[in-house]
Amino acid sequence: MGTVAEARSGPARERAGPDAEPAGLERELTDAVLAGAARSDVLRALQRATGRQVRLLSAEGVPLATTDGGSGVAATVANGVLSGLDEPLVDTLDGLCATALPVRAGTTVGGVLLTVGPADPRVQALAGAAVTALLIDAVRAGDASAEVSPRHTPADVVAALRSGTVSPSVCAAAAGLGIDLRRPPAGAVLHYSGSRLRAWSTALAWLEHPVQQEGRTAWTVASGEVVLARLQSRLRLMTGDESAGDHVVAASGFHPDSTIGLARSFDEAERLLGLARSRRVPLLTFAGCGVVQLLLPLPRAELEAYAEAHLGPIRQRPELMATLRAWLAERGSRQSVSEQLHLHRNSVGYRVRQIKNLLGTDPLLPAASAQLHLALAALDLLAADDQRLRGEDEEPVSAGR
Repeated sequence: MGTVAEARSGPARERAGPDAEPAGLERELTDAVLAGAARSDVLRALQRATGRQVRLLSAEGVPLATTDGGSGVAATVANGVLSGLDEPLVDTLDGLCATALPVRAGTTVGGVLLTVGPADPRVQALAGAAVTALLIDAVRAGDASAEVSPRHTPADVVAALRSGTVSPSVCAAAAGLGIDLRRPPAGAVLHYSGSRLRAWSTALAWLEHPVQQEGRTAWTVASGEVVLARLQSRLRLMTGDESAGDHVVAASGFHPDSTIGLARSFDEAERLLGLARSRRVPLLTFAGCGVVQLLLPLPRAELEAYAEAHLGPIRQRPELMATLRAWLAERGSRQSVSEQLHLHRNSVGYRVRQIKNLLGTDPLLPAASAQLHLALAALDLLAADDQRLRGEDEEPVSAGR
């Protein structure tokens, strides 16, 4: 972003110019402020994008920063703009016509933004793209108005990231917690199935990592699998369950490229947690979930249809489903399947012949094996989703086990 990029990280970005789009400009300005850019940098970028002189005023109409050194407006005019009572066109104290835009979100007020000149829908849209960045700067600098919301707790920040409602004050609070929203971490979730619930709550409180807890489940963010594994290990230790690894199960979603994707990342983390619990895997990340990555974006109806298309003839036969899982996992070793399912070798052979006949294919053929692995994963994901929707706390069981 021109001045900002050159001052902060070299000329890595293009200057925001006359062809700038509001959405791209908003992201650029927000990232720049989170990286430490000042409000004056934001105003200069907005000037380049709109071709207009720009002024940021306090709630009393006093200039806080300008691109032309001009004056503000009367306090009554500024209050009218912030209250939404006045028209956007105002006259400045130095006799110019300007379009005014309130810089506020909810109860957080950062002032009034003026673009000097007549009303223009595109200019107003571009000015609106600067509001979030200016609010973050105001909250960070401590000069937002007295209407600023109460301080966000770490749990508040995680809840906001989960819901996708990331306000400027949340951005500022996240930065204070060491969460870099310019490079958002993945949404993560941990679940405790042990008996020491009080120790679990205490461990979360002493974790020195932002968490939101609801009973046995806690949500947080993690920059990578190493961080998530470290949190999991510490929680096991603090709950006294370090020898029973399955008492604390963890999962994380994909790494979004903006805060907009965090809600989806948390949703994926919850689905993968259910899958991890059903498969009795202690830790499962988006990067490590294999073919499940392909299934996560699919609606439930498509998952059902795929599973039915490839497993329909044996789907209601739990003994054959369990045998198929073991047969695929053990790559056709009759001895291993026999030991795993506590069956005679001849019984394993009989079941496998039934599976081949009913499915019309050899499960070990490469194409068939890939399809069946995917269909079984779809069933596991559906079962995990059902478990989550019911809100059940007992350990889930995969379909066909």
